Amino acid sequence: MIFLVLVFIFNSVWTFISNIDELALRDDSSLISSEFSYYIDHENNLDIKTLVNQKDSVALFIPSLANDIPYDLGHQSYWIRIDISNHSLSTQKLVLHADNSMLAFFDVYKVNVNLENITAITQQKPTRKRVKLLDVFPHVSFDLLANSTVQLIAHVKSNGPPNVPLVVYNKEDFGKRIDYTQIVYGIFIGIILLMATYNFVLYFATKDKVYLVYIGYLLSSFIVLAGVTGYGYLIFSKEFQYFIHEYILFTHYALVFFLLLFSLFFLRYDQVNNNLYKIGITLSILLMLVALYSLSLDQITQTKLFFSIQPLFFLFSLFIIFKRLSKDFAWARFYFISWIPFLAGAAIQPLVLLNYIDSTFLTQNAFLFAVMIEITFMAFALAERMRRNDQDRVHSISYHELTNLPRKSMLEAVMNKLQLSGNNDFCVLVIKPEHIEQISLYIDDKANAALFKRLSRRLSSLFIYNDAIESLSSNNEKICFLENNCLAIVVNKNKGTQDLSVLIKSIQQLISETFQIDDLKLPLSAVIGIANYPEHGDANYLLINHALLAVNDAQLVYGRWAYYQSEKSDQTSYLLKLATDLKEAIEKDTLEIYHQPQIDLKTLRVCSSECLIRWNHHNEGFISPVVFIPLAEDLGLINQLTLWVIKRSLVQHQQILVNNNHMVSINISGKDIAHEHFFTNALTVIEESGIPAEKIILEITESASISHNQQSLELIQKLSDLGFTISIDDFGTGYSSMAQISHLPFQELKVDRLFVENVNDDHKRKTIAEATVKMAKGLGLEVVAEGINSQADEDTLRSFGCDIGQGFYYAKPMPIDDYLDWLVLQKKGRTQKRVDLDGEFIPADKD
Repeated sequence: MIFLVLVFIFNSVWTFISNIDELALRDDSSLISSEFSYYIDHENNLDIKTLVNQKDSVALFIPSLANDIPYDLGHQSYWIRIDISNHSLSTQKLVLHADNSMLAFFDVYKVNVNLENITAITQQKPTRKRVKLLDVFPHVSFDLLANSTVQLIAHVKSNGPPNVPLVVYNKEDFGKRIDYTQIVYGIFIGIILLMATYNFVLYFATKDKVYLVYIGYLLSSFIVLAGVTGYGYLIFSKEFQYFIHEYILFTHYALVFFLLLFSLFFLRYDQVNNNLYKIGITLSILLMLVALYSLSLDQITQTKLFFSIQPLFFLFSLFIIFKRLSKDFAWARFYFISWIPFLAGAAIQPLVLLNYIDSTFLTQNAFLFAVMIEITFMAFALAERMRRNDQDRVHSISYHELTNLPRKSMLEAVMNKLQLSGNNDFCVLVIKPEHIEQISLYIDDKANAALFKRLSRRLSSLFIYNDAIESLSSNNEKICFLENNCLAIVVNKNKGTQDLSVLIKSIQQLISETFQIDDLKLPLSAVIGIANYPEHGDANYLLINHALLAVNDAQLVYGRWAYYQSEKSDQTSYLLKLATDLKEAIEKDTLEIYHQPQIDLKTLRVCSSECLIRWNHHNEGFISPVVFIPLAEDLGLINQLTLWVIKRSLVQHQQILVNNNHMVSINISGKDIAHEHFFTNALTVIEESGIPAEKIILEITESASISHNQQSLELIQKLSDLGFTISIDDFGTGYSSMAQISHLPFQELKVDRLFVENVNDDHKRKTIAEATVKMAKGLGLEVVAEGINSQADEDTLRSFGCDIGQGFYYAKPMPIDDYLDWLVLQKKGRTQKRVDLDGEFIPADKD
């Protein structure tokens, strides 16, 4: 139907244009005939009298058809002789029309056959409207008596395109020509203004810059054609129209500039930001630089320069269009089609203006018609683009970008549908590859997405014929991707014939096969959490979240799958409330620092104190660090908490240094070191305290988390270079080992209490402790033994070569006031646990 409408419109327009061309009198008309000849005034120094008085002036003129006069770029003017004969029996009112609105002059003279009795043909005093029409349609009118011949000599020169087609009309037909042409111009102007306004509204509605660029293209087309066709005289002042004429080639550059930008933005190269986009932007900038440079050139050179580089930009635009179309960019087909009339018009009209193609109404206005047709297709293209954008927005909302799997919103839509249908017997299964968090640390997002795509394909083959698994889309997609590296499905128990445990085992068996991503082989297993509707939640988000919580419980059971347990949810709510209270305690400075002394085992002097955080909750009472420190790590409060500990510990150490000269030991987590701003923030706090770095020991916990983190290693090295003593606090526990921490620039090793307490009671423990101390001493490290609870422990550790002891044998951790009192009781800074030994504490060499 649309095709038939377009055919009808095209046929109507073609007939209309053909009728306009038929208004002109043909050279061999039976009523009026005309013969043309020309003379080129290269020096541009002749006037009509000089021309006709020259010897053999008739021979100067070269016979030619009207369309064959060789107009060319240059400063020359043209003398055109036209012999017009009236073969009818009545006087004919005729018009000689120069079809070029950018004329420097158009002077017409009537002479007799012998080139005598020269009479200039002038118009009667015109009205304002007539003045405008004379500018747009330069012409002269004259009467030709019956059976007579008149000889006209026209002197013409163009300030723009060189071609000046001279056409003879019957006066009445010429009036029709003007009316028809004004109708065409009016339609074009109306379309341009309507489309510009429409796109302006679209830009403010969508903020999509493609509409703004298209407005620039429309307006530049409007200005270019206002200058070339002359309709600018009808709507602008004459001064402004002259301004357009003066910079007509610059407006052509602007047209190509906006067209190139529009191609880039319309085809979304700006969103990809690839090399073609960068090349396109660079070419656009270069084009405008050339345009500015061309203003310093004469018009002929400007014209040659523009038409020599214009094809290059059109070719680049066509290349990026084909590039997009080759990638199934089907919605851009209208834009591609719009280029066909545009290129045809952009080629034909300049060839007419430069006198390479015969001038007709169609060819003379080829670019105008081309732009009108192009705008029509562009309306379809922009509408299609808008529709595709809406589809893409819906797709981005509904599908995960990297995996292209349905998002949670599609899962929730299916759950809503089941609820509305009265189905209260379904559940959500969340499927999580075990240890995926650790695996994702070693692969990039692309590889991670590839992993889940493969998992989805495997599981889809299992679910495709299982009607109990609800489809999430019309494409029978059944698996949803959750942002925390999990998959989810909805199981309709009313349709299920097999037990849920059988389905779960099938899923786990399918996922248990080894997956290979690039060169990495991943032995996977599935952990599955289940939440039933409405037992475990009557809201969609609750049901999904509870299934996710059940995944955590499933990791702790044998079968690796579990139902949601509300009791665990209560515990989660309690921990979240506790985290809120912890943040408030940090901000209100209601936490406490306890000090536990560290003793030099050679001299029994107090050489340092370890600062330990304590929290006396206003409702819960004392809360162990074992509870709230992991909570702070999980919820992102650990960095804020550590900075508070550093600041408070150094404030209290200033009190200690008044009467004592020992060091202060502060715990920091490997997660603190890895934080982006920790180094800067910690140094700021330390500098404000005034405590020298040489008095501060930084005990690093969870050292394994940073042993292969180059940035963290560099930060620790910087701290060491600044004078801080770096101590490894968790050696022998968790993932910490000499292999893990061998990369760290540290000076002190702290043996965990697990190997120190009652060291003499277990031979294996004693052997491990001795080997650890001797190995560390062999590396030139200071060794601290934590957990000395007896004289026997102390003697044994000293015999191993241990340097420093810490434990309840000397003192329990205590608040600052109690610690200051305890220090006063020590004799010359030495503990009174046993007889003093000679010597003093000498820190390990930090090299």
